[in-house]
Amino acid sequence: MNLNVSEWKTFYLKDLYDIRMGDKLDKDKMSQDCPSVNFVSRISHNNGVDSKVDLIEGKQPNKAGLLTVSLGGNLGACYIQKEPFYTAQNVSIMEPRVPQMTFYVNQFICTLVAFECQTKFYPFGRELNIHIDTDFAINLPIVKDSLGKPFFDPQKQFSKEGYIPDWEFMNNYISSLGSQEFKTENRYARIKLNINNWKEFNLSKILSIRNGKGITTKEVESNPGNLKAVQSGEKNNGVIGLIDVNYCINNGYTVCLDPCLTVARTGSAGFVSFQKDGCVVGDSAKILQLENEHASIGCYLFIQTLLKMNRFKYDYGRKVTEEKYLNETIILPIKVDNNSPIIDPDHKYSEQGFIPDWSFMENYIKALPYGDKI
Repeated sequence: MNLNVSEWKTFYLKDLYDIRMGDKLDKDKMSQDCPSVNFVSRISHNNGVDSKVDLIEGKQPNKAGLLTVSLGGNLGACYIQKEPFYTAQNVSIMEPRVPQMTFYVNQFICTLVAFECQTKFYPFGRELNIHIDTDFAINLPIVKDSLGKPFFDPQKQFSKEGYIPDWEFMNNYISSLGSQEFKTENRYARIKLNINNWKEFNLSKILSIRNGKGITTKEVESNPGNLKAVQSGEKNNGVIGLIDVNYCINNGYTVCLDPCLTVARTGSAGFVSFQKDGCVVGDSAKILQLENEHASIGCYLFIQTLLKMNRFKYDYGRKVTEEKYLNETIILPIKVDNNSPIIDPDHKYSEQGFIPDWSFMENYIKALPYGDKI
């Protein structure tokens, strides 16, 4: 199905949804002893769900099927909440007004809301909270008669002109995209983290680092292939395109054909990405690798998260250098026997002889929601 936006008409969100402010709760002041309710904040990933919190006595969660919109931070991040939820501050809740607004229709509208925010609000510092339930508008396809003329609603339920959104078209368009809902059997994290007994490890003891060389966008375009070319940007996981692997090898570029991490040297310095299928890195990025026996997807993802926590050290134009980066430390779970650390006599991974618990890291990632899909 093709989109012809030239004949779409303007609709205000307030005429399509009942809009209200969220719960304005502070997650840090909420208990998480038996977390069962989604907590939606202003983040731009995981459907806006920051974590799970305990049910608040006397306060029912918002029902599933409603939409949430971030009013600050990741402005306009718009999601359909599939489970009951609470919200943080600066999150708006939208409830569809008519049953024709199916899940697919709401997905269609969520995309337009986010696009409108990114193009007309975010670049100019405009506040969304004073517009979301007043004059925030999007363009939608409309219902037409057999002659292709707009069909008008005398009650003008959805617009002052009487246009009617074409719910059927929007529903069919999204369903025609062929995507299927990504499901997981892991509804909650089944392994708890207790960092009290974790130990420090110098990165030079657990990772090897290789500096990138060359690779320009022009080279990628001129030598298409299947190998991801990575530079320092965050967009698209740092990937600037797909390039021919033999071209890279013949030119002596820094290539890894196995799973690895990359770290941006400049630009988005300190940004760490995981490359499941390997990659080639340009001169503004570096490749990070674990030893083959520990180089599982789970271990890489676990360590990637920790490395991202160190990114602030490369703000204000600081560059990632090999010497500086390998001198960084992270804390990791360690192997124990009867609650006592197992000490490696060769002190391979730490000066104290502690051994990273690679199995725990792998199993923890697999136990997370969607970890069963890795």
